Amino acid sequence: MRVFVIGASSDIGLAVCKIFLANGWNVLAHYRTPRAELSSLAAENYAKVNLLQLDFSDPATTEKNLADHREDYSKCDSMINCAAFYAPAKFCGITAESLIEAFTVNTLPGLLVVRDIVPAMAERRWGRIVHLSSIGVKFGGGSQSFSYSLSKHALEFLPADHRLWASSNILLNVLRVGVTDTRIHSHSPSKNMTQRVEMIPIKRMAEASEIAKAAWFFGSEENSYITGQTVSISGGE
Repeated sequence: MRVFVIGASSDIGLAVCKIFLANGWNVLAHYRTPRAELSSLAAENYAKVNLLQLDFSDPATTEKNLADHREDYSKCDSMINCAAFYAPAKFCGITAESLIEAFTVNTLPGLLVVRDIVPAMAERRWGRIVHLSSIGVKFGGGSQSFSYSLSKHALEFLPADHRLWASSNILLNVLRVGVTDTRIHSHSPSKNMTQRVEMIPIKRMAEASEIAKAAWFFGSEENSYITGQTVSISGGE
């Protein structure tokens, strides 16, 4: 079995790669910016991990970049979309360019890969697809994350065809990820994380490994019957 992890160089993406590897899967790990931890993981598991560097920041080249590697990722049995681009800005400070930038990375690649990967999954009569959304969708985004949350919200708009895919044992779900202890918060150094954590009923951030466990369940043979759902992994928010 093989999983395609989009955004594998993120903290959550890296944790997703590790949990699939631990359960005997092969991994096709996409990244844009090189990260030592991902390179080391690939080197330590050279027979089971393949790296795929693609830049999705330019919508004009995204289709071509995907087409060049479609044969590789269409062979995968599962896809976990961890792509995450976050540029903090208050709602009154958003621009058309910043909105397009967020959708270009956070929304388009995941949807286009689903478009490409489903026919091959249908031929094999097995497939699992998981998009990572954001708990900010419930609240209209945070004080500086409207564009990010809106682009993640778009992933929750599942194509009606997913009902037909279920008959071929292709299950598609979305995880609304809560506040997680990752590097992404460094993009908002002025944000009061102590105050933000106090808003979480469980009173702590999630660990990347906890999100990965949920992605593993929904993106593997562990999930045999759940499809078309948006599930919050957010400590009660």
